[in-house]
Amino acid sequence: MQYCRPKLEIMNDKVLNRAKQKIDYNDYIRLFNLQKEYKWLEYEPEALFDLWCLSENDEQKNTIEFLINNFLFIDGYNLHESTQKIANHIEKVWNLKAKNTFIVATCDNSNPDGSQYLIQRLKNKFSTDWRESHFFNSLPVGANEIPNNSTIILIDDFIGTGNTISRKLDYVKKTIIDRGLNVISIKVVSLATMKFAEVVLSSHGVDYFSVHWLNKGISELVPTDKKEVATKAMEELENKLQKKYRGRKLPNFGYKRSESLFALGFNNIPNNVFPIFWWPSLKGGILRKTIFKRV
Repeated sequence: MQYCRPKLEIMNDKVLNRAKQKIDYNDYIRLFNLQKEYKWLEYEPEALFDLWCLSENDEQKNTIEFLINNFLFIDGYNLHESTQKIANHIEKVWNLKAKNTFIVATCDNSNPDGSQYLIQRLKNKFSTDWRESHFFNSLPVGANEIPNNSTIILIDDFIGTGNTISRKLDYVKKTIIDRGLNVISIKVVSLATMKFAEVVLSSHGVDYFSVHWLNKGISELVPTDKKEVATKAMEELENKLQKKYRGRKLPNFGYKRSESLFALGFNNIPNNVFPIFWWPSLKGGILRKTIFKRV
């Protein structure tokens, strides 16, 4: 028998001793195989161990294992391939030229995010006609500086519910009107997008492209005959998490129940992702190691 090692956590100047929990040999083998299969789990082995220790029955363990098996983790090599696909789509499918096309990160000036990271990795994937001046890492700057009769491509690393990209599109459209520009073509590109957000994108009447289209982790991926069990298992797991942390409310099943399974490396994890992977506080204010982090 192997034990989850006791851990001391400091919170509110109090030292909290996490109770010992047990995992048997079969659990050990399952964790070993998961780490062997998914290299990204090797970076936070203690966090994976702590996550597994939250489970109290086979249904909860099976749910954790299923979600990990269906997690889209974009590492450096995958990001290289994905950004090349984006560049190819822009140049060869949309047939856009550098002379009147500008790619703009959806990032607001004061809120750095994954879109800036993505555009940095993307800009050297184009033909030699493209220059630094064709890329903007700030939406307000890009929307206010692009010239007349241009195509503007909004780029983001992840689109969850579609609410954020919808607001960005509205902002760009308004800015174009306020500037008195002629018709400008607006398009959207993302590294990964939840399939249910396609309705929102379509409502804006713009062309869009995503390298990866993602289903909801439980309600759309789990087989019908196991869905109820998996849903209950996740509810039980999330019930062990603190309902509020630093003024933020626990987003059950991810923001607006997005049930997302996506990470761009170990960058800031979207709050659409199941919180068992990143929510740092257990009930009673006990901090825990998490596979991913969110600021």
